[in-house]
Amino acid sequence: MFNKLFKSKQEISQETPSKVKQALHQQTKNYFWNPKSGLPNIGDYLAFETVNFVLNLKDLHPLDISSGKILSIGSVLHFANDGDTVWGTGRNGKISPEKHVFSSLDVRSVRGPRTKDYLEKKGITVPEIFGDPGILAPLIYPKAQLNTVYAGDTQDVLIVPQLNDDLSIYSEYKNQLVSPRQLPGNFLGRLTKAKKVIASSLHGLILAEAYGIPAVYYSSGSGENIFKYHDYYEGTGRTEFAVGTSIEECMELETSPIPNLRAKQTDLLSSFPFDKYKQTN
Repeated sequence: MFNKLFKSKQEISQETPSKVKQALHQQTKNYFWNPKSGLPNIGDYLAFETVNFVLNLKDLHPLDISSGKILSIGSVLHFANDGDTVWGTGRNGKISPEKHVFSSLDVRSVRGPRTKDYLEKKGITVPEIFGDPGILAPLIYPKAQLNTVYAGDTQDVLIVPQLNDDLSIYSEYKNQLVSPRQLPGNFLGRLTKAKKVIASSLHGLILAEAYGIPAVYYSSGSGENIFKYHDYYEGTGRTEFAVGTSIEECMELETSPIPNLRAKQTDLLSSFPFDKYKQTN
């Protein structure tokens, strides 16, 4: 299973852009998915940064987890093995049940009720704590800090494509595109200039809402399963959300109001598995 999940040290040093190279050395303990190209994908790489940030609050390090690895941001549940810890992770609806080979996990929170239901049907205990840890981004990258570094005018609409989208469908909106293939700070510096976000990327939606920016889901036809979108919205207490099948339609749509996410931020931080890490000198 190790060889399927992680690159060897030699592969990392030869192929990987320097911006993610050091992060990949921690992937066996602080798991995040990274594209084969080596370039970061915003929501996935943010998993690495968020876990590190929270551990730093108690002078702990991700490599000092007592057993297995932690899985956090992303639809990466199928990468879990027995003994791993789940904190805010979600299931990817397009991955078959046979790919979920675990039978015992330490679950502290999940992205939403659909992931909870899936795990419980496998006999795994799941607390009633929902939230994608991406909503903690404003604590790591405060808006005031971003505004200091990324000066510039606001834009009425910015668009975040999904990783696998055919970018030709955005040919008329090139100046409004925010690529997810970059490190979180740079991505958020641009995203937070928007008055409204249209995104086929789940984390384009989640991160916009984390900063209080209204966001509409664009069903781009890239083959993404809608499970994870339902899971996220239902985890925030919303059973309905706007879906557009063209950018023009999304421009006219409004999704249900963003709930106050402060309580969910607190619940996520309170559920973090600090107890799985040992203090080192």
